[in-house]
Amino acid sequence: MDRILILAQLLLMGFSVLGIAAATPSLMGRHLATLAIAFAGTLVAALVPPRWIIAQARWLYALGLIALIAVLVFGRGPAGQEEVRRWFQTGSFSLQPSEFMKIALVAYLASFFSRRGTDYPIIGPVVAIGLAAGLIAIEPDLGTALFLLFLAAFILIIIGVPFRRLIAIGLLVTLIVASIHGAFLNKFEYITDRVDAWRVMNLDPDLLERWSHEHAERIKNAIYQPARARLVLRAAGVLGHGPSAELPTNLPERQNDMIFAVITYAAGWFGSVMLLLAYGLVFARGMQIATRSTGALSVMALGLTGYLTGQALMNIAVTMAIVPVTGISMPMVSAGGSGLLAAGLAFGILHASSRSIGLPEVGT
Repeated sequence: MDRILILAQLLLMGFSVLGIAAATPSLMGRHLATLAIAFAGTLVAALVPPRWIIAQARWLYALGLIALIAVLVFGRGPAGQEEVRRWFQTGSFSLQPSEFMKIALVAYLASFFSRRGTDYPIIGPVVAIGLAAGLIAIEPDLGTALFLLFLAAFILIIIGVPFRRLIAIGLLVTLIVASIHGAFLNKFEYITDRVDAWRVMNLDPDLLERWSHEHAERIKNAIYQPARARLVLRAAGVLGHGPSAELPTNLPERQNDMIFAVITYAAGWFGSVMLLLAYGLVFARGMQIATRSTGALSVMALGLTGYLTGQALMNIAVTMAIVPVTGISMPMVSAGGSGLLAAGLAFGILHASSRSIGLPEVGT
C-alpha cells in the first residue's frame, strides 16, 4: 500500500466519521460498516494488477452501460419520485451504477488512447462518453452526467488530444447527450429551478420579483438548501463547535450532499482546511503516479485522481453556492454505499499503480 495515499484515505475516512457523528448520529453504525466495506474494496483492488483492468476495460465499460440501461427499467429513486430511477434496491441493499461508471469510463479511455494515440479518429470515446453521460442524465442525475463530461474533458486535455479533435468531441458528445435526455428534462422542473436559484443567490436577487408567483415560490424552495449551507459555514468559526453541537438551522441532505458544511461547523474553518489538504495529498500523489507511469497506466491514474479530487471540489463548490446544486457527493466522506465503495476501489487501483512502478515513499 502507498503510505501517502493510505494516510490521505484514512484522514478522509476520519472526517467522514466526524461528519456523520455531527449530521446524523443514528446512522453511525451503518456508516461504519459501509466504510469498512469500502476499505475492504480498497484492499482487494490494490491486489489487482492495473494492466488487467486496462485489458478488461471495454468489458467493464460494457457492463456499466448495461447496468445504466437496466436501472432505467428496474431501478428506483427517492420516495415520492416515481419517475426517478437511479439505483437498484433489494431490501436494505442498494447499488447505484453511475458511481461505478466513472471508474469504467476512465479505464476505457486509458485503454483506447494507449492503443490508438491522441491524434486518431476517436469515434469510440465520443460514443462512450456521450452514451454514459446521456443515460445518467435520463435517470435524471444531471449533476453526475455533467461531472462525467468534465472528467472526460480533463483527461483528454491533459493527455494532449489536439484542439481540433477536442472541439469535434465536444460537439458530438453534446449532440448525443442532448438527443438522449432532451425529451426527459422538461419532466423535472427542479433541475432548472436549481439553476434559477443559483442565479438569484449570486447574480440578481431581484429576479424573484419578475417571475410569476408560482415560479418564484419554487425558486424560494430551491434556494433553501444552499442558503442554509452558507449560514452553517458562516457560523462555524475558526475551531468549530464539536461533533455534538446542534446545527444553527435545518440542513437537508446534511449527511451526503452538504456534509462539507457539517464538518466545517464541527471542526471549524481550520478543520475544513485540513480536509482540503487531505484531498491535496491525494491529488499530489495521484499526479506523481500518473507522471511516473507510462501509456494506459498513466492515463488511468490521471483519471482516477481527477475523479476523487474533482468531485470533492464540485461538492464543496455546491455547498458554498458557487455552482448550482448538483447532488454530487464527497468521495470517501459522504454517506452512501455505492459512492463510498466506488471511491474505495479508485483508491485501491491507485495503490496498485503506485506499487507497479515502484514509486518511492517520501523520505526513502
